[in-house]
Amino acid sequence: MKTIFIPLIDSLSQNINIEEVSTLMDSLPSHSIDNDPWAKLKINCQTSFSIAHCGDTIFLKFYVNEDVIKTNMHKTNDPVYKDNCVEFFVSFGLENEYYNIEVNCFGICLMGYGLDRMNRMLLPENIIEKIKRTILIKSADELAATNFEWQITLAIPIEVFAYTNLSSFNKKQGRGNFFKCGDDLPEPHFFTWNIIQSQNPDFHLPEFFGELQFG
Repeated sequence: MKTIFIPLIDSLSQNINIEEVSTLMDSLPSHSIDNDPWAKLKINCQTSFSIAHCGDTIFLKFYVNEDVIKTNMHKTNDPVYKDNCVEFFVSFGLENEYYNIEVNCFGICLMGYGLDRMNRMLLPENIIEKIKRTILIKSADELAATNFEWQITLAIPIEVFAYTNLSSFNKKQGRGNFFKCGDDLPEPHFFTWNIIQSQNPDFHLPEFFGELQFG
């Protein structure tokens, strides 16, 4: 099981400009989402992320390189996992329920809460919209291995985790996983940070979450 230490960065705050956050995240350690447990063909896709917090907000930046950009989802809580999508699943303390935060490359977000895949409730749009987002999509350099690069930075305030009694992330223990997928892309794929052992693609298996240690 993998473990991530999520640093407390005092220079960040919930009110900081999200573009400043995006720049700062580039200086933090990067973690690869490179497990491909359901691979049928080798997919030309590379994904990593950096993560930090400031006590009342989690800051998360994904970096993706892939060959195709295809998005059909445009409304909050649409099934964005069908598009070019990155995901963050997290639970706190000893709770069995977990949150899934999923965003496509245009920043459209789906967020749910529950025990497993079948027992979930979607959070209301007014809660989800508290998550700040900034995106960058561009054609890759001529000599790059993929056609496109895209990045998305999220500032996730503590109040978004509405069903958990949280006053601060400081020194909190959690569990979670990070994903890259694209169910309806020409080459569907399902990459994970912490390895999942399942016959079929399924991210909703909290028994395969890694450990998250907040500074």
